[in-house]
Amino acid sequence: MQINIQYQGKWRIKTAEGTNIFIGRPNAGTLVQIDLSPDTTVSRVHARVWQEDGQWWAEDLQSKYGTQLNSQPLKAKAPLTSSDTLTIGESALRFDFPA
Repeated sequence: MQINIQYQGKWRIKTAEGTNIFIGRPNAGTLVQIDLSPDTTVSRVHARVWQEDGQWWAEDLQSKYGTQLNSQPLKAKAPLTSSDTLTIGESALRFDFPA
């Protein structure tokens, strides 16, 4: 899948493999598939995006500053589509899901 990430007005594109993707900032003890460094408002393991029964989902993983889906706080797992914006820290993410 391709992820378009905007941070401080600049866009970058990342690619992630698999159907269970962790988003955050890595360190020696933490692995994430989508690294949002240098955004320091992002927790080490901040959120997760995964596929279940053909549907993509997003959830916050008890991060310090929370996660928003389309400008609304993400309180529980929620379905995710390519038209949605997931805001994590000061970063905005848009996903291009594989068919």
